[in-house]
Amino acid sequence: MIPIARWRLIVLAILGAVPLLVLLVLGVVWLWQLPWEARLSVYLGLLAFWSATAILSWHWQIGGNLLPRPKPPDQFAYSDRDKEAWKLVLSRIEKAAQEDPQKFVAIQTYLDTGREMAQELAQFYHPAAKDPVGKLTVLEVLAVIQLASEDLWELLDEKLPGSHLLTIDQWRALPKAAEWYRTVMPLYWAGSAILDPIGALIRYTASRVGIGSFVDRLQKNVVLWFYTNFLLRMGHYLIEVNSGRLKIGARRYRELVAAARGQSGTDGQPAESRAEPEPRTKPIPIQITVLGRVKAGKSSLINALLGEQRAATDVLPLTKEITRYHLKPKGIEDSLTILDTVGYGNEGPRQDQLQETLEAARNSDILLIVLNARDPGRQADVMLLDAIENYFRTRPELRRPHLFAVMTHIDLLPPSLEWQPPYDFQKPTRTKEKNIAEACEVVKQSLGNRAAVVPVCTQSGKLYGVEEFLLPLIVSVLDESRAIALLRTIKNESDARALNRLWDQLLHAGGKILDVLLSNRPTISPPSSPGQLYASHSTSDKREA
Repeated sequence: MIPIARWRLIVLAILGAVPLLVLLVLGVVWLWQLPWEARLSVYLGLLAFWSATAILSWHWQIGGNLLPRPKPPDQFAYSDRDKEAWKLVLSRIEKAAQEDPQKFVAIQTYLDTGREMAQELAQFYHPAAKDPVGKLTVLEVLAVIQLASEDLWELLDEKLPGSHLLTIDQWRALPKAAEWYRTVMPLYWAGSAILDPIGALIRYTASRVGIGSFVDRLQKNVVLWFYTNFLLRMGHYLIEVNSGRLKIGARRYRELVAAARGQSGTDGQPAESRAEPEPRTKPIPIQITVLGRVKAGKSSLINALLGEQRAATDVLPLTKEITRYHLKPKGIEDSLTILDTVGYGNEGPRQDQLQETLEAARNSDILLIVLNARDPGRQADVMLLDAIENYFRTRPELRRPHLFAVMTHIDLLPPSLEWQPPYDFQKPTRTKEKNIAEACEVVKQSLGNRAAVVPVCTQSGKLYGVEEFLLPLIVSVLDESRAIALLRTIKNESDARALNRLWDQLLHAGGKILDVLLSNRPTISPPSSPGQLYASHSTSDKREA
């Protein structure tokens, strides 16, 4: 039996199609009555339009321009391990292009694919675990579903016209659109052939090349486009959850990503584009840690970076080994923080000093190791860099900060009495330039090519290289530094959130229990008279009976 709503739609469709069929028949009769030359002109014109349709549909669909290209999620915060995991998602996308599009309209396909991807990616991050998915919390799994669903909802709402009217039945029937077209059209061609055989043959050939192939491709591309976006979003958030970045919750995750990207609000949209502006998320500060041996020139470098902005209120001792400064260079919106570590000796940092330095490196996005251009000893510096490298190797959820070697005291390189900047150490011609370039290469080789070398002079009255070379280099990596800062902030917040949230939940539960106990405690009030006391006893006796 056909449902009532459906038969009404069928009646409306038939009523609407009758005028079109009448016009079609009248058009064929009219063409049949025209002279052969006029009919040929009409056929050639129609053939030109159908040919243009065929060429454009083929070009746009093959090139992926008819539908918006599936855009990978923002991966700027991915670690090296995350990038390897992303290859598993791309492999699924490549295989999907060879699948039958009918498969992509079944809800069960998405459930099975989501479960398989969750198992595959969890196994990648925890290869030794028997049940890697079991290590995730329920809230983390719900965060994946929430984030992926929100992204797909916005994608359909913005990119697919009429998506708000698309029903499940219509979605399931989408791959059959070409089949319906191929079923109905032979009836039309049979009727046309009776009235105008030659014209019908021309139109049939053009439509098979143009409209027919267009419909065939379109029905496949639409469902494949949505399924590909599903793989991209689900894969991305499964990587995020296995990397531990969704422990802070879906909403806070979006806030921090927006802050790291320099966006306002929680949805990544500029504040002026929303009807009701939301409070701006506080930007994540970029932290720069300055390392180096005693008398390498760390203090002079920090003074050169701070310039006139240095003040007593800017100096915030964090520990006995580390001091914090705030830096706001001109033309840079990011908030920069400089962590100044205590210099170490020729034997390298002490054990307690090394722990402080490693913790500072963990909370940093850019590392500046300061080296004296005239001091050939580099063993202590190499030992420190090895320790930092091993520290991050055992923490794959974090990304290593950018490392720059700042070579100071270049004014003392021979000829020591010459000081006539600017110097071009990339293409040196003068003796001073050649010696600076040679010293840079020596430092680079001694550090194992682990850092770009920046030559500077921080002596008062000879300041050179900080604004010319160092600051532009820092600015060039700010985007990646924001990603490192995002991972650092998420890690710190998730660690603190675990204990704080449990404590808050215990307090909340304790308060509820206390409220229940207090609400059920009997209250005793003195009776106003012996009769009232008797009445209360008789009432309680009746209740017990």
